[in-house]
Amino acid sequence: MPLSLADVLAVDALARARPEVVVGADLLDRPVRWVHTSELAEAAYLLRGGELLLTTGLGLGGRGAVGEAAYVAALADRGVAALALELGWTFTEPPDGLVEACRQHGLPLVVLREIVPFVEITEQVQTALLEDAQAGTRRDRDVRQLLSDALLDGAGPAELTTLMAELAGAPVTVTTADGALVASAGLDGAGSRRRGRPVVRRDVVLLERHWGQVAVLSPARADDPTAGSVCSFGAEALGLALLRSAAGGDLVHRRHQLLTDLTERRWRTPGELVSRARVLGLPFTAEGRYVVLVVTELGPVDTDGVVRAVTGALAPGSALAADVDGEVVAVVRTSAATTAARAVLAAVDRLATGVPASARVVAGPVVGRLDEADRSLAAARRALELSPERLVSAGTMTAQLLLSGLRTEPLAEQVVREEIGRLVEHDAAHGSDLVRTLAVYLAHSSSKVRTSEALRLRRQTVHGRLQKIEELIGDVHAASRHTALVVALALRDLPG
Repeated sequence: MPLSLADVLAVDALARARPEVVVGADLLDRPVRWVHTSELAEAAYLLRGGELLLTTGLGLGGRGAVGEAAYVAALADRGVAALALELGWTFTEPPDGLVEACRQHGLPLVVLREIVPFVEITEQVQTALLEDAQAGTRRDRDVRQLLSDALLDGAGPAELTTLMAELAGAPVTVTTADGALVASAGLDGAGSRRRGRPVVRRDVVLLERHWGQVAVLSPARADDPTAGSVCSFGAEALGLALLRSAAGGDLVHRRHQLLTDLTERRWRTPGELVSRARVLGLPFTAEGRYVVLVVTELGPVDTDGVVRAVTGALAPGSALAADVDGEVVAVVRTSAATTAARAVLAAVDRLATGVPASARVVAGPVVGRLDEADRSLAAARRALELSPERLVSAGTMTAQLLLSGLRTEPLAEQVVREEIGRLVEHDAAHGSDLVRTLAVYLAHSSSKVRTSEALRLRRQTVHGRLQKIEELIGDVHAASRHTALVVALALRDLPG
């Protein structure tokens, strides 16, 4: 709850200024968002609403009742919380025109009869406002954490309702959309016949549909921030508890079902996926950075152990993993696909005690939404077919993935034959390595130094090979030739 005008006037620095409420004694519960000081007659244009404006009235001197009325009207139009006028510098008493204008516009007017530096007032009030905001943040965090902990411990609607009543210090009820009472806590002996008046209520949503309501009753107050927090976060927890109850079955089955539904697009809305993930303790959101990992060729390793190893290797709550037809598939919330795949491979290798490690891990490309996980999985499976490596990242194989569907086309064979066919024939006839040399050379930006380092050859040897390559297929440095050579090399390296 923001500090009220009465709270602000009680702050030590303002209290020492002997504040007197000239207009608006019935408006002291008005919230104050910030404190600002200005001597400009046009101060209203610097404000956004909710401020306590401090002034000595310097900008109002000589403006008369008309100018004072315009000044107040502009402040009221901006939604200023109150005007505080320090007496002694410009006015010994508040001018009648200013008082009347404040009364007409419902703007509280406070006069400060002792001089206290405005900087001292603003420092103390701003500190109090910030401390109040931080207290609200801590309160919301604590309420949400307690409800989340209870939910993860298996609490159902009845247990959550009891906890909400304890946190709010007031009765709480949970009702269906048609008003039927599902759970209540904190009511008197008459129970549901004398529920009291709801002061705060929130809708409970189940799979993006209105299911019912949670309400905090009197004697709680509508402006009590704790009641609002309990109601808001309680409605969210209740929705998840109800979804969990409706889902039934064991946790392993539900993880497997969610993963297969996700990767096979068997869902109605992205919100459904998010709700189901949260029931499983995964704080997924509809939008985010997700990647699919496939762990395959596991050998004599228990797949349940692999699932545990995968989730244990990644950040807590970031991975949904399950056994899918002898492979382990994981949807991971991360933007570091290769790093995640490397951590998973290391964890799985540690399971292969006494036998050679055989598992392969492939990471699909990172996608920007949870409901696009099927696209990441499809690319991961294609990448696995194109690379013999144990650790494969589809995100680094864009060209190969695009060209893989063209490998058996006559045009692809023609490109390979026309661009590097003579190199292939020469290697086959003489046991040379010209094709690989050209591939490494182009991959290293046509740098002979870096190519010799990559191939671990003397620079003169690389120079000689490049001369032979140009004798066989012509200039390889022309910009118009570079793309064709890269495509031809990529097509030749594709399996099939």
